[in-house]
Amino acid sequence: MTIRKSLILSHIAVCILPFLMTFFVLASAFGGLLLYAASGNHVMAESGFQFNVISQVIRTTLFHGLRHREPLERYGWVMEITDPLSTYVALEKDGTTLYRYGNEKEGRQGIENLKAEGLPAKLDGREGNSSYSVTDGDDYRFMEKTIIHDEIYHLYIMAHHPKFRNDGAIEKAARAVTRFILVVLGMFIVATSYFLSRFIIRRILAPLKELERGAEEVRKGNLSVHLDYERNDEFSPAIETFNVMAWRLKRSLEEKEEDEQKRKELIASISHDIRTPLTSIKAYVEGLLDHVASTPAMQERYLQVIRRKADVLERLVEQQLLLTKMDIGEKALPTESLDLSRVVSQFVEENRLNWGRNGADFHIEAKEAVKVEGNLLLLERVVENLVSNSIRYKTEERVHIDIEVKKRGGLAILTLSDDGPGVPEEALGRLKEAFFRTDKARSRTDKGSGLGLSIVARAVHLMKGRVTFSSRKPHGLKVDIVLPLEDIHEKTDTDCGR
Repeated sequence: MTIRKSLILSHIAVCILPFLMTFFVLASAFGGLLLYAASGNHVMAESGFQFNVISQVIRTTLFHGLRHREPLERYGWVMEITDPLSTYVALEKDGTTLYRYGNEKEGRQGIENLKAEGLPAKLDGREGNSSYSVTDGDDYRFMEKTIIHDEIYHLYIMAHHPKFRNDGAIEKAARAVTRFILVVLGMFIVATSYFLSRFIIRRILAPLKELERGAEEVRKGNLSVHLDYERNDEFSPAIETFNVMAWRLKRSLEEKEEDEQKRKELIASISHDIRTPLTSIKAYVEGLLDHVASTPAMQERYLQVIRRKADVLERLVEQQLLLTKMDIGEKALPTESLDLSRVVSQFVEENRLNWGRNGADFHIEAKEAVKVEGNLLLLERVVENLVSNSIRYKTEERVHIDIEVKKRGGLAILTLSDDGPGVPEEALGRLKEAFFRTDKARSRTDKGSGLGLSIVARAVHLMKGRVTFSSRKPHGLKVDIVLPLEDIHEKTDTDCGR
């Protein structure tokens, strides 16, 4: 049950239970009055107010029974609670007396006096219900005409103030009962409010304490904390959100630690890879300074080696700069609307001569326009790294590279495959890792820094795409890059908004 429903039910209970308690107390008091009358005691009309109360009780009971066709003996007892010496009650139907009780002599005289005073015409006619009441000193008279089931009933109630008797005992008891009712009702209301409030507060405090416990555990650094809450109420979403928050904080901390570890490995790898060409450059420069290369041919060979090692250093620095830009994200590498087919085709054509000299042959299928939201520098670097990777690790004199750009199912797909030696199946899943090489000889930086495919993966991810590596039959590597197509409708709306 939700707290909202509990509050509603508790408020309803606070409103209803006092009425039920009052009804129970009044029923008990009425039962006590019956016992009082059954024991031979009677109620006397000592004032006009008391007479009116007695008259209303008698008429309500009698006419209710008549309307429900109950036997007169079942409810006639209500008239017998009055004092028979000072009260007279008579019930007539169409002039025939059905029931009479009390001092008939004085009662009949009272009825004659009523008729002598001239009753209203409505009391004698057959139309409508009417009543008549008069107080004359210590004498009280009441008459009512009621039509029930097309039959006319007359009720007469006559009473006079007793001169030498009273019902002080019952009045005293009634006052005591009234005080008792008020006290019990007040205590009942207070007790009900206390227990219902305690019930609601416990339902609120329990989840709050659980949340407090969880917050304290998080403060202590325990991000593995999990709050258990079985109820389905307003606190359930908050506790579920807390559990998700704690899990995400833990995952974020773990990812941060993993990133920090990778950063340390990155720095260590860069230091190692930079040290190798630097050592070679230093050695060959010292050879030149020490005149070890004494002939022009040897000096040229030394300078060529120094140039190659400088190119390796330049490539490492450029790749590290690109990685830094990708860490910054869209601020450093904003995206724009590009035709993927055109970008790839033009970039390959611009570099076809140079790559051809290094042993690469190309076959390109990029005929249809494929619009994407991308970054030109990233797309060119992706193609360059993939082609350079195929050339660098080829085992034959020439490597054949197939490039295809197409659209499928709302996505842009760039596929690049070669017929090189390929990559072992167990290593395919690690090609996105920085500085991972299938060749463990890390000193061979001239074969690659190990950042190329990692840059490809991060660049594609930055453009909201994904990259997968697979083996090509009978041998070779296949790379599939999937990018979302440009949303024409969204772009149109944006342009219109400008």
